[in-house]
Amino acid sequence: MTNKDFKALSSCLTKPISPLISNYMRTSLKTLRKHLPFIENSFIYPYNNGRIEGINNKIKVLNCVAYRYRNFQNYKKRIILHFKLKPPKWGFKEKQAHLIAA
Repeated sequence: MTNKDFKALSSCLTKPISPLISNYMRTSLKTLRKHLPFIENSFIYPYNNGRIEGINNKIKVLNCVAYRYRNFQNYKKRIILHFKLKPPKWGFKEKQAHLIAA
């Protein structure tokens, strides 16, 4: 699969299954057949969700470490600090006050 040959994979999956194959392997092949269009997309496009999965994992770890912050704003600041993101120019309350005043 180093050359991303989808036709070869598709032809392997569409061949009849030998009766000697275990039930676990049958289930795996059935799952691959079911998701074949999505596998084709992964061969065509260079995108994946690995970065987002990593960010979600880090947030979950922070959630365990920072269990029971007193308020959500402190938790949000901790996430922003951890990912070295820029904080918003104004918070939600300031934004609402700005919109009401305008």
